[in-house]
Amino acid sequence: MPTKFSSAFDAFVEPARERSEIWRTILGFVLVAGVFLGIMVSLSAIVIFIGEARQTGLGFKLVFELQGGRTVFATFAAVGLITILLPTLWLVVHFLHRRSIFSLIAPNHRINWRFWQIAAIVVALIGILDMILTFSTTEVTQQLTIIRWIPLAIAAAVLVFFQTAAEELIFRGYLQQQLAARFQSRWIWLVLPSVVFGSLHWNPGTFGGNAWLVIVVATLIGLIAGDMTARLGNLSAAMGLHFANNILVFIFLNVPGQSSGVALYLHDVNAKSPEMATGIGMSIVMMIVIYSVFLMILRRRR
Repeated sequence: MPTKFSSAFDAFVEPARERSEIWRTILGFVLVAGVFLGIMVSLSAIVIFIGEARQTGLGFKLVFELQGGRTVFATFAAVGLITILLPTLWLVVHFLHRRSIFSLIAPNHRINWRFWQIAAIVVALIGILDMILTFSTTEVTQQLTIIRWIPLAIAAAVLVFFQTAAEELIFRGYLQQQLAARFQSRWIWLVLPSVVFGSLHWNPGTFGGNAWLVIVVATLIGLIAGDMTARLGNLSAAMGLHFANNILVFIFLNVPGQSSGVALYLHDVNAKSPEMATGIGMSIVMMIVIYSVFLMILRRRR
């Protein structure tokens, strides 16, 4: 069937076409999500059981600590748990779709490290400028000493690489490929996976009434990553973008409670406050402006 896609995106989607039935895509995503939720619930139950056996109230305290996301252990547990999605996704793609998990990355099954590095560097530079502005306008607290932070940051960086790779392989790889193999509309293969991705960042416990703004940010990141994937016919740039964004948040400057145990610095701001809403709103505007400029430059180069 002829498509309206670019040749690059058409080649990216091609491996999904043979087994692109919608029931396969839904079943595959449900299996990945179900295994993740099952493991998360099982681990919570084990922690409660062991903790309560040792001391009354200890098990529930540990689970609340994990949910709070403020400690080193909670941060590593949250990020590490997402990496479990990788073997689950491999099983789904291998047995349900009869293809390699590496076909979710590119037609040649390889990461384009040049695309990855360029995207990561651009996001890192923007993030550094944003952090400089934050340091000059708001109070921040150094959470860890440099000596303690360095080994934790190295270990966290490795985990974040696999965590962000897992999320990109699922949302911009698996879902975007499978849906594009079946539907022509961007509302389905681009917007739908991005909205699902964004909704999974719902965290009213940390952000209160600002939680919906966090969803908007995550959805926008998903749209940008998905659009880059479609334009390049390759998941590499999206992986680099996502990695750099999460590194800046998890390791350098974070908000207390958002898997913040390894961050060197913490905002001295109430994540539920109007000031936080203003900051998030400015980030949304900045992302839209920067990506719009990028698209203008891309069109002129053509």
